Amino acid sequence: MTTEMESLEQVSISTNLQQNDAFLKQLLGIGVSWDLIAKPFVYEQISMTGYTANGFFLTMNMVLILENVEMSLKEFVARHPARDFTIDELVNYLNVTISFVQVQKVNNMKDAVRYILSGPLVIFLDGYNETLMIDTRIYPMRSIAEPEVERVVRGPRDGFVETMLMNVALIRRRLRDPRLRVELIQVGTRSQTDVSVMYLQDVTNDALVDNVKKELKSINTDVVAMGEQAVTEFIAKVKWNPYPVVRYTERPDVAATCLMEGQIVIVVDTTPEVIIAPSTLFNHIHHPEDYHVYPTNGTYMRVVSILGALISVFSPSFFIVAAQLGKVEPRWLARLVDPAPLSLPLAVQFLLAQLAVDLFERAVINTPTALATATGIVAGLVFGPFAVSMNLVSPEVLVFMGSAMVAQFATSSHELSTANRFVRFILIIVTSVGGWIGFILGIIGLIVLLATTKSFGVPYLWPFLPFDWEGIKGVLIRAPLYRKDGRPSIFKTKTLIRRG
Repeated sequence: MTTEMESLEQVSISTNLQQNDAFLKQLLGIGVSWDLIAKPFVYEQISMTGYTANGFFLTMNMVLILENVEMSLKEFVARHPARDFTIDELVNYLNVTISFVQVQKVNNMKDAVRYILSGPLVIFLDGYNETLMIDTRIYPMRSIAEPEVERVVRGPRDGFVETMLMNVALIRRRLRDPRLRVELIQVGTRSQTDVSVMYLQDVTNDALVDNVKKELKSINTDVVAMGEQAVTEFIAKVKWNPYPVVRYTERPDVAATCLMEGQIVIVVDTTPEVIIAPSTLFNHIHHPEDYHVYPTNGTYMRVVSILGALISVFSPSFFIVAAQLGKVEPRWLARLVDPAPLSLPLAVQFLLAQLAVDLFERAVINTPTALATATGIVAGLVFGPFAVSMNLVSPEVLVFMGSAMVAQFATSSHELSTANRFVRFILIIVTSVGGWIGFILGIIGLIVLLATTKSFGVPYLWPFLPFDWEGIKGVLIRAPLYRKDGRPSIFKTKTLIRRG
């Protein structure tokens, strides 16, 4: 089915202003949709109609701009008494004489309608089959605030917002490189969502840039309401693999650093996160805090993060295997994995604990802030002492599940932590059914899944598969910045040397 925006490709702008006004009145619902404005003007005996969307401009600014347009038109027409000027000549003159704003011509109806719905002032002139677009937009936006995830003790506190223009500016502020490219693409036949593709021209692999732009332009959907997630699922062809093949961040410093590594940053309008592609598994484990402490401490915390990811996935199923084997050495470990017998099987206890924690997490998200503390207290009592006293779960199960949850929340990437949670759930099931053999098979299956996953052609387990010793050192060791002089080889950048 063809949408209205797609059908506009066959519509041309008429030289008759009344025909254009009648067409746009019917198409846009002028007079029905109160937020769309059509204002007729007559300047220097030139009839025109201006179209814009309410809420995208300040009234005083618009009044000043229109007064400026009137004065400029008066001066321009005085220089062309025969009215033999072209739209190009008028645009060039207005660009020089109108202050603060951008003026350009639009030569097709589809772009004119898209601009009207995006906020700029679009002016149709009688006798011309092209229009003027004056960018008067001021997007409604919230103030810049500290990111909700990837927080740091020391370091920048500014995070992305829902306005693409501001997000691009936050990155440009940190990367004032003339070779930084920002290309604009519209996605969604109805939503016409603005998407910016950012990359360093002299660093990023051209094939990667072309591939990402091709995938963005091939997105066939009416609307991109879910922002970055919808874009990711289309361009990365996401199916049922729980592991994230792109990285998200709310931090401009992280985005700028990834651009220096040779990755691409995709900024989706109305979304307070940006997409970083391609991405490996270990990109999701690294935390910005690593670079706001001294290298020794950063290396230690990097190792802790990796151990935390392993604990969050394997600790419950390891407990089940150890309890099933019975005799465990050393003796201190035997005390930890020797739960008191209860009526419910051990695996069922873990599954109940996992579901309870997941319900608690969802409840906290949906609970108003004023009631979140009370919800946490109630959940702590119900899922803690009360559950133990009722013999629903053993204390050991709560300890191991609690450790797994703490390790999960210690992972900076929310997408990776939720994937690990799902894999943990599956491992509990296969281990309870198959014992230690099921546990080993589950680990092998996980390794095969990760080894066969790729992010825009980049192996997910790099630098371990394929093996790259320099890459492994970069994953495990947070080296001093003055000794960091290379880029990840797997991204096949144009230049491998960098400083800092």
